[in-house]
Amino acid sequence: MPFRLCLCGLILAVFCGCAGPKCTGVAVDTQVLNEKPRVQIVDDNATRPGFRAAMESWLRRNNYTFDVQPDGSRHDLEKLTLEFEGHWAWDIALFLSRASIHAYHEGQRVGNVEYKAANNFNTNKFGNAEERIGYFMDILFGKVSFAEGNRRISAPPAE
Repeated sequence: MPFRLCLCGLILAVFCGCAGPKCTGVAVDTQVLNEKPRVQIVDDNATRPGFRAAMESWLRRNNYTFDVQPDGSRHDLEKLTLEFEGHWAWDIALFLSRASIHAYHEGQRVGNVEYKAANNFNTNKFGNAEERIGYFMDILFGKVSFAEGNRRISAPPAE
């Protein structure tokens, strides 16, 4: 009996340790995106500046006009407002452990992406954060499905 209990515990630990990074949420409605709205990013002082820079880079590549407002700014109801938050953790190296981007339009939340990379034995959590943030934006703006975005996010880091 103790052997079986230990074996079950070991199997559970291995499977839990293999859980890769994952995104959940809701993409912005295509009706909002078809309007090609101006975008407002509300900065988050507690998040590393590279997170916002990656969002800005994605918006430029995808021909969105945007502006950046200071942390705590009011939403411009005429724009698609993006609020973000990113948390990094250490496990041999620094990695993006949790993140969220929330989209608002006309005073309503119209989309969000939540990301979590468990601090476990899975090395996929060490992927390029800027690239991952681009995938979050792809998902949020409906360029790829959540399934495809998660496949890309969970892919082993390029060597």
